[in-house]
Amino acid sequence: MPTFTRVDHLIIAVRDLNAAADAYGLLLGLAPSWRGTHPAHGTQNVIFGLSNCYLELLALGPGQATSPVALALEAYLARKPEGLFALALGTEDAAAAFAHMQRAGLTPTPVVDGDARGDDGATRRWRSFALPREVARGVNVLVIEHTSAAPALSEPLPGSTSSVTGVDHVVLFSDDLASGLALWRDTFAIGERWQREIPERGTHNVGLKVGGVTIELVAPLANSAGERGERLWGAAYAVPDCDAAVERLRAAAVPVSDARNGLAPRTRIATVKWTDRVPTLLLQHLPRP
Repeated sequence: MPTFTRVDHLIIAVRDLNAAADAYGLLLGLAPSWRGTHPAHGTQNVIFGLSNCYLELLALGPGQATSPVALALEAYLARKPEGLFALALGTEDAAAAFAHMQRAGLTPTPVVDGDARGDDGATRRWRSFALPREVARGVNVLVIEHTSAAPALSEPLPGSTSSVTGVDHVVLFSDDLASGLALWRDTFAIGERWQREIPERGTHNVGLKVGGVTIELVAPLANSAGERGERLWGAAYAVPDCDAAVERLRAAAVPVSDARNGLAPRTRIATVKWTDRVPTLLLQHLPRP
């Protein structure tokens, strides 16, 4: 059994949870499938359930930040109003994944049980451990095994057309591609699907795929060996019709570029031009001829 079976969810740190939930609802064309709190951490969240993972908006709770998670979130939000805070990898056996990370020479945090309380009275439970930034080359990585049902799929907002169906890929900038691949591809055993050099952008891009989501490492074409490692940057969301999604966003006053052909073959893309939020693309895969 693979150590990681999927990208379980993306965690986006936000300062204003209600405003972010409204913004992402318009972006995705979806209603949240969960609103709740993490009592043990002092945080609160909104979740959008997608076909291949889910999107979690995470904010501080009303009290003083005291838990390690809340303190890390507070420090992150002191630097920027929003951003990709962590990548959660899914497993069917947290204990086995933990042992694998230890054998690989990494130092994960202990496996712990966690829970969240929904505003509707529901409870979600899981087991998880973390690979802190200093262990995972600059990225907060959470490893999670759900012990209760995962968040439900989000429903389209009334009248929405070409709503987002899933996460197509998440972008990690790397200053050392060889070392990045040694961790993300080799240690994490996430399969490599493609490599491309893009001279007009001066980058070497590598796509690693797990559970229907691509993790795209983007590094300079020149062989670099920096000390920063990787950083979570942006996300591309899958839509059935990119042109229709652009019309939907413009009708909702969300700034977005015209749809255009993507660099990857048989794709249409559009760039969401909001500021102070996560860099975002909409992406449509065209049928093969």
